Amino acid sequence: MKFFRQHDLLQRGLVMFLLLAILLIGQAIILPGINPEIAHATLAKRTYLGLLGISVGGQFKLPTIFTLGLGPYMTGLIVWQAISALDLEGINRLSLSQTGYLQKIITLVLAILQSSQIVRYLQPALVSGTQIGGFSFNKTFVSASAMLILIAGSMLTVFLGEFNADKGLGGISVLILPGIILGLPQLLQKGWKLHHYPLTHYHLLVAAGLTLLVVIIFIMLLQIELRIPVQNPFLIDAGRQSYLPFRLLVAGSMPFMFSATIFTLPRSIFKSSLDHNGGHWLLQLTNPQTGIGILMYGIVLMFLSYAFGLITIQPLKLAKQMKENDEYLINVFPGVYTSRYLMQRFLGMATIGGFCLVGLGVTPLIIGLYAPGFENFTLYFGSVVILITIMQSLIDQVRALYTRQQYQIF
Repeated sequence: MKFFRQHDLLQRGLVMFLLLAILLIGQAIILPGINPEIAHATLAKRTYLGLLGISVGGQFKLPTIFTLGLGPYMTGLIVWQAISALDLEGINRLSLSQTGYLQKIITLVLAILQSSQIVRYLQPALVSGTQIGGFSFNKTFVSASAMLILIAGSMLTVFLGEFNADKGLGGISVLILPGIILGLPQLLQKGWKLHHYPLTHYHLLVAAGLTLLVVIIFIMLLQIELRIPVQNPFLIDAGRQSYLPFRLLVAGSMPFMFSATIFTLPRSIFKSSLDHNGGHWLLQLTNPQTGIGILMYGIVLMFLSYAFGLITIQPLKLAKQMKENDEYLINVFPGVYTSRYLMQRFLGMATIGGFCLVGLGVTPLIIGLYAPGFENFTLYFGSVVILITIMQSLIDQVRALYTRQQYQIF
């Protein structure tokens, strides 16, 4: 025990791997009363579910205990950040514990909604007369029990993530790592499920080279930031300046995390009805192999860059906090002028950063028009980008813990 107390980094690493093992085991336990073959065939038709599962650490190939993964939690976190961005007085007065309870309630509500949708998709796979403990149950009971297990599994995943944030490494987001890493070959081969990208030696060599290029470019983009000088005349060292950092990629990898899901969702849900009702033009909007479809995907990426960036930075709230802390921007009046200035700088960085993400996401789609299968690199690159941000956060925490252990006063 003394050894572990002296090596906090090792202890946290073991906790992280233990929790990841629990997550992987839970994702292999199929829900009772479900026909696996029919369930797999049914869920495979929902392209957006597979893409969402890889992004949020879920398992949508088969219905398992941890099928939902961190989906409800991450969606709830976005909802809560959007509410916080409204700068409502009642919300600002909440304590940390009250905020935590509200976030969990939002997560629970979303877990109920998402689990009910999954169970609805799984109706053809439900086995009537399922035997559990010598008792026979009908489809209604199997549906209800499956929904409860999915909800409980989602909340348990959140608990594991919070426990890892407290005792492990990488925070809650590290639970997404297994799904992303295991899903990379699938995304590269099947991707949009329009064309197959064969994993021959040549194709693997191309993928490795492009992956290295994307990693280098994205890491460089993550380091670019706009530093806005800030001064506080009431501090003792008033002549010393600090600054507000506005990163070029203000939204990080969040646009890639949800862009493919949002883009394919209408097509997955309404395809059959649109085909019968003359909605061919709408299907073209969500087809990544048409010019208009590529344009729409770029618009989705750009919109998410602004939306997630605004939630992250919150320029108006930031200007209010500066005023309360007696801080001001050089050559800019406090109040409305500061808010306007920060919003302009945010829009400038979000626009440039958004175009960088659009270029990364749209280029493979354009090449895919002439080389079928290459469009899968859009989804593949998106997962690589998400993986980079998670790994960078993990590395930063490991470096900080290592430095703390090595630090000596004398």
